Formats: sequence, C-alpha cells, structure tokens
Amino acid sequence: ARVFLIPGEGNLIINKTSGDKYLQYNDNYLNAVWLPLKKLNLEKTLNIIVLVKGGGLTGQAEAIQLGIARLLCKMNEENRLILKPFKFLTRD
Repeated sequence: ARVFLIPGEGNLIINKTSGDKYLQYNDNYLNAVWLPLKKLNLEKTLNIIVLVKGGGLTGQAEAIQLGIARLLCKMNEENRLILKPFKFLTRD
C-alpha cells in the first residue's frame, strides 16, 4: 500500500474511490484503517489517500494501517511511543 496523509477534514480515498465504498462499509476494515489516527486524535485533521493492490481486503486494510502508522512516526518521532504498544508498527 502506498499511503499519503495530507491536511484535511478526515476523508479516506482508496484507489480513487471512497474508502467506505472500497472497504465495502465493513466496520472492522474501516476501524483498522482509522485506529492509528484515532489514538493520536488526528482523525479530523488529515485526509488519507491510498493506492493499494494485491491480497484481500483484510490484508489491504492491515497494509494501509501499517503505512499510516509509519507516516505518523515520520511526521513526529514521539508518535512511535504511542503507536508501538498497540502493534501498529508490526509488519505481519
């Protein structure tokens, strides 16, 4: 997954489609994607744009989650201390 975080209102775009529609309105997948941002209270300040291919929706949602967590750590190194205990930075 290639993940981009840009300032915005909290929109999710996956492969040029609404994130909700792409993930088939599945709460488990949507929660997995948004959880790193929710833990940092950033879900309403950043838009997520993703290009993803291969695997199923579960694997794609997990790859997006990992990409978001890594980007958040690049943005601020202190975020790593918050995200690591939740295993957002673990590649499976």
